[in-house]
Amino acid sequence: MSDGKSAMVRFWDWSRSSNERAVANARAATTELSRMRVERDEVELFLVELETRRTAAPQPA
Repeated sequence: MSDGKSAMVRFWDWSRSSNERAVANARAATTELSRMRVERDEVELFLVELETRRTAAPQPA
């Protein structure tokens, strides 16, 4: 293999592996953000339900 071809092969190998790492990182970040969104929504629902129960409870006389 000539030096020029070897360099080109290394470039394409680097390019492919770099892209694969970027895609894996994007997937991991998307998964983490989705989990955080679900958790935030669950907390918000809990707080709404808590407030509803608190205001629906009979007040002492």
